[in-house]
Amino acid sequence: MAARFDTKQLRQGMQVFSGEGRSLGTIEQTDADSITVKGQQYEFTSIERVDGNRVYLTRQVGATTESGRVEAQGTVQEAEGTIRVPVREERLEVEKRQAELGEVQVRKTVTSEQQTVPVELMREEVHVEQHDVTDRPATEGDLKGAFEEGTIRVPVRGEEAVAHKETVVTGEVVIDKTRSTETEQITDTVRREQVQVDENYDKARTSYQQAYSKRQPPATRKFEEVEPHFRTGYGTAIDKRYAGKSFEEVEPEIRQTSGASGDAWEQIKREVREGFEHARGR
Repeated sequence: MAARFDTKQLRQGMQVFSGEGRSLGTIEQTDADSITVKGQQYEFTSIERVDGNRVYLTRQVGATTESGRVEAQGTVQEAEGTIRVPVREERLEVEKRQAELGEVQVRKTVTSEQQTVPVELMREEVHVEQHDVTDRPATEGDLKGAFEEGTIRVPVRGEEAVAHKETVVTGEVVIDKTRSTETEQITDTVRREQVQVDENYDKARTSYQQAYSKRQPPATRKFEEVEPHFRTGYGTAIDKRYAGKSFEEVEPEIRQTSGASGDAWEQIKREVREGFEHARGR
C-alpha cells in the first residue's frame, strides 16, 4: 500500500505520536521503508499523516486494546506500566548437500600397427612325365577319346591363408573412488537484538540541550535533529559491553553500527562523543 504522504518529509528529530495521540518519542533514524523511534521500527504504511514537525501513526499502531494493553510494533505495554520487549537474535545453521566438486578424466586412444604371423600352408604340385612303352594292342579304354583334340584339366589343391581379427582383453584400468572427511569453517554474520534501558536519559536530556544551545559558533541544526546522536553516545556509555573502555576504543564499533563513514561520521561524531562522555560523568 502506498504511503499517504511524501516520505521526504520525514527526518530525524520529528515527534512521533500513536494513533491515540500518545507521544512515542522522536525519529532517530529513517530507512527506505521505515522510521526508528527509541529503537523501535515503524513501517511507512503505519503512518497516518505528517503535520509539520509531528508524525501520527494509525490507530492500529500503539493503540490501547480492550484487554487494557498498549501494543506497538515489537512491544506490548500493560496498562499498569509493565512493558514486554521481545529480544531476538539470529543463529547460524549449516546443512550439507550433495554437489559435484570436480571430475577425473581417463582418456582412451586407439593406435594401429602392422603385425606378421607365420603360417604353414599345404599345396599340391603336379609333375608330368612321359614314358615310352612297348607296343601293345589298344584296349577299349585306350580307344575312348582317341584322336580327339582337347585339354585335360588336373585340379591342384592346397591351403590358402585366410586372416581374421579377434578382440581380446590384454589388461584393465581400475578406477576407484574413496571418501574423505574434512572440517570446514563456515563464517557468516548474524544479528542480535539488545535492549537498553535509558530511562535516565530523560534526566540528562536537558543538559545536552543546554550545552548544544550554547555552542560557539551557534549550531545551525535544531537540537531535535541531532538528539539521536546524543542518545547513541549515551546508550553506548552505559552498555555493559563497553564498561571501562574509552570513546576512542569504542568509536570504530559505533561508527560501523551507525552506518556513517567519512564526512558523514565526522558530522555526527561530536554529538556522539558528548553523549558518551556526559554519561560517564566527564
